[in-house]
Amino acid sequence: MRSRQGMFRMGLILWVACSALLLIRALPGQAADRTSLNIVVKDAQSGEPINQAHLTLQFREARKVGSSKLIAYSAKTNAQGKCKFPDIPKGPFRLIVTADYHQTFGKNYKLDEDNQVVEVKLKKPQPLL
Repeated sequence: MRSRQGMFRMGLILWVACSALLLIRALPGQAADRTSLNIVVKDAQSGEPINQAHLTLQFREARKVGSSKLIAYSAKTNAQGKCKFPDIPKGPFRLIVTADYHQTFGKNYKLDEDNQVVEVKLKKPQPLL
């Protein structure tokens, strides 16, 4: 059976560790590393918005060991061809857009502004010869 002093010490250590974790998560610098991204997808020829275009954002998360981990977010556009990705990391990312009856689009971007807007114009597929 543990002594009363030993149990008090364990409780104190646990309380300090939890408090430190909460303090680290609440630091103001942490919020600056994340933002929202707005994407608008239109037909390149007509300028009309493309509904239900599939969007994929790919980020590389650095790890301490030297390798990186791929993080992906997916969503679809609404009837106005718009989609918002809230609370995503700032930095470089790859955007891949697919939609029925349009060519696949892929491009690298850098997300460095708050509420940045990316407009994508999808082309119709090339005719088969």
